Amino acid sequence: MDIKFSIIIPLYNKEDYVLKTLYSVFNQTYTNYEVIVVNDCSTDNSAELVKSLKDSRVKLLAHKKNLGLSATRNTGITAATHEYIAFLDADDCWKKTFLEQISKLIVTFPRQKVFATFYEENFNGKILSPKVKIPDNKKGTSFLITNFFELNMGRLILTQSCLVVKKEVLKNINHYDASLTFAEDIDFYIRCFSKHKLAYHYESHCLINTTVFGSLTQSNTRDKTYPNLKKHTGQSLHTDKFIFFYMYCFCQRLKLEKRFDEVKKLRDKIDLKYLNILQVILLYLPQLPYKLLIKFKKLLMRKGIQPTTYY
Repeated sequence: MDIKFSIIIPLYNKEDYVLKTLYSVFNQTYTNYEVIVVNDCSTDNSAELVKSLKDSRVKLLAHKKNLGLSATRNTGITAATHEYIAFLDADDCWKKTFLEQISKLIVTFPRQKVFATFYEENFNGKILSPKVKIPDNKKGTSFLITNFFELNMGRLILTQSCLVVKKEVLKNINHYDASLTFAEDIDFYIRCFSKHKLAYHYESHCLINTTVFGSLTQSNTRDKTYPNLKKHTGQSLHTDKFIFFYMYCFCQRLKLEKRFDEVKKLRDKIDLKYLNILQVILLYLPQLPYKLLIKFKKLLMRKGIQPTTYY
């Protein structure tokens, strides 16, 4: 079975990370791939560093104006020449066996079109393994996930950097929504996993950098466009619960940014029966005490403790 990967790396101002990211690709034990780096008008030295590699496996494309992460991924998808599209953010890294493990999933589950592995997070130099809803006795095994939303009602079991999708799937769901500049991954998961199962390996093959300055997890979202998740409701009970949970998450993000009118508008659209009691309490908690709770949570995370309201 001749499995070939097109690796899409969106690039915007990641000069401190992009070479490490690329070297994590070059060190893969599975080597049948092309790399497509799409520069979204970086204002630092990122693109020049990629050019300096002079590696024939790497194609460097460039936007004429800044279009955002979704459009940048779409540019890479359009340019891809291979059947399997792998995504890797320019500040994340793969372990050397990532593509090898994905290729094993493709062989093991030949009828499936979406594949992923577990991951770890680099939080201020502390490597954390996210607490997800997969039993510990599944670690190190591969299996088929038929209900993505039920299993992801909390910490996600994947990120964009450990996801591989057949190109035909991306075409059928109309790629990423280029109008979105925040939480485009959540919108993508809803559209993708409403139609497809996930072939999954429960072992970390990817390291996600969660503390990069300027990343969406760290930056203000005032100038970002959030997805309208509610338009996707009505497909199933688990999909609806997933959607309302992320609407709750959006409210909490907006609250921290003191965008109280937007919080109220979005909160009024949430069906509270899909949230647990603690989430409802936090949803209506004023900004100041909630902000203090977040600071306390970050302090615990630096000690390797992961408090959660997911369960």
